[in-house]
Amino acid sequence: MNDAVRLANLAASLVIQKIGASAVTSFELGLALNEQNLAPSGVLSEDQALNVVLEMRSRDERLVMTNGCFDLLHRGHVAYLQEAKSLGDRLLVAVNSDDSVKRLKGADRPINTLDDRISVLSALSSVDWIVPFDEDTPEKLIEKILPDVLVKGGDYKKDAIAGGKAVLKNGGTLEVLSFHEGQSSSEMIRNIRKRTD
Repeated sequence: MNDAVRLANLAASLVIQKIGASAVTSFELGLALNEQNLAPSGVLSEDQALNVVLEMRSRDERLVMTNGCFDLLHRGHVAYLQEAKSLGDRLLVAVNSDDSVKRLKGADRPINTLDDRISVLSALSSVDWIVPFDEDTPEKLIEKILPDVLVKGGDYKKDAIAGGKAVLKNGGTLEVLSFHEGQSSSEMIRNIRKRTD
């Protein structure tokens, strides 16, 4: 009963913001729930992410997208994600699956499971939504979503960013953000191993 009342109040608050007689869609309600941190974690399927993009475009909101393994989240990741979010209204983070990380980083990775990595990322205020992907790169996902801004860290060159060509062709922009020297999950793991050997 409490949940039903809370949803009804939220839906009513959305309806009165509209001009004339109109209704609230379940998708608008879902977005509002996410904004109030009432919805779980902000994890989307690929189809849900595409719906988010359509809803954002109808609101003239600017979508920023980035991707990564985010295996051991560190200060560099946090600063990077905050900077990425500042480039638009919403930040969508594509995260490599465990199998994808293993193929990219080696048999002993990831250190943290996908569920754990998502749980930590979703706790950051800069991250609006997370979409897991299983390929080595999120190129296909980016080509479907076509964000307004595609962001990568300072160790990338613009012409090497997966999905970058499609984003540019669609009128979006590519941004290479600051590199935080000494901030790397791989470096952290090497340092831990040195200390335990």
